Amino acid sequence: MKRTAAALLALVLAAAGPALSEPRFAPIPKAVIADATRDAAHPADLAAFTVPTGGTNVNAIMYLASGDQPHPTLLFLHGFPGNEPNNDLMQAARRAGWNAMKINYRGSWGSPGAFSFANARADAEAAVAFLFDPAVAAKYHVDTSRIVVAGHSMGGFMAADAASASPKVVGTILVDAWNIGAVKAQITSPQARAAVTQAFGANTAPLAGTSAAALVAEVENSGTNLALEPLAARAASRPLLVIGADRGMGAASKRLAEAARQVGGADVTEVHFDTDHSFSDSRIALSAEIVRWLGRFDPASAKVGTPQIPLKAPYDENNPFAKILRGEMVVPKVYEDDQVLAFMDHAPAEPGHVLVISKTSKARNILEISPQDLSRIMAVAARVGQAQVDGLGVEGFTIVQNNGVGQSVPHLHIHVIPRIAGKPLQFVENAKGDPKDIEAVAAKIRAAMMP
Repeated sequence: MKRTAAALLALVLAAAGPALSEPRFAPIPKAVIADATRDAAHPADLAAFTVPTGGTNVNAIMYLASGDQPHPTLLFLHGFPGNEPNNDLMQAARRAGWNAMKINYRGSWGSPGAFSFANARADAEAAVAFLFDPAVAAKYHVDTSRIVVAGHSMGGFMAADAASASPKVVGTILVDAWNIGAVKAQITSPQARAAVTQAFGANTAPLAGTSAAALVAEVENSGTNLALEPLAARAASRPLLVIGADRGMGAASKRLAEAARQVGGADVTEVHFDTDHSFSDSRIALSAEIVRWLGRFDPASAKVGTPQIPLKAPYDENNPFAKILRGEMVVPKVYEDDQVLAFMDHAPAEPGHVLVISKTSKARNILEISPQDLSRIMAVAARVGQAQVDGLGVEGFTIVQNNGVGQSVPHLHIHVIPRIAGKPLQFVENAKGDPKDIEAVAAKIRAAMMP
């Protein structure tokens, strides 16, 4: 639901109290903000197909992770009607090494058939069964031991139902999930029914084979079939992530998490964001929360790329830079004198990324180095930066020096990174570069170094 669904959302929020908002400061996983290294033999891809359900076939796509090994797979179910498709969340999951699949329920967004809440529920269950089919798993490299179902708004209801119906699903994610059945209690008069019908009508344009009046009647005749809390409680037999939007359905999300805990859900994670129902100003934070949580099933997918080394500790004579200085490891050098060594980073943030270190100081960080040694390596770093500009034709350079957080080697080092105007620099753990390419760039920097 987006702005066209504001009236419907207002109905759902009418009985809601304030939700708890917890600031989030956890590191952002690399997959949320950085593209993965391309696998030339088995690159990431997009597959379009149909999923059989209810005597017809609904449209579906799957973002396929790179690599030919079986991948953990996320099924993400859209809301009512699905104006916010949440493709960015699925793309982040794929960059993290997950397949990510979505369907359009019967009668929604071009899928054949008639839309109804009951049909959408059956379609979600059919999508889960589809992923567990051995032929499908083999074709799309699905690891059937690690299938997670997620959904936003109405899709959260469908996800809770699909996970409850399939004990093989390993986890469930409910993003500001809509308790459809709660609307029934608000239809207390003809005037209230008219208001709900009008609100539903604002969302039926992309839906076929239905009407606002028909959907309202379905809610009124549903009994307890459209109650979300019992489904969330059953899904909580496995890990459950409940995400609420304080300016959306956050209070209802809080009740869902509490219902799951009351029935013994031992692994219920509850998170709230101070944002609207579509998470319009919290997309990166939302992606990060989901990818971090998915890491419990695939630790590599939640890799943060932000190393940390204690600020105070004895100097490690076996750290990589100490080995380089002893000649035990060979690196492409761009400058060396009796006090300073500058060499190419093996995992460059940009082509031409250089590291500058002291040959005489065993300082682990800037808190330990003498002013004289620091002055010397900074002077060389400035010369390297000028050589990058002159030799590589870039517009500038950035100097970075980490202490503790962000520091991957416990020997003080200065990063000198070439910069192209207009291209942002991402401080994440980068993939190793091709040694031939690194040496070719190093030769240009060496040639441009001032004597």
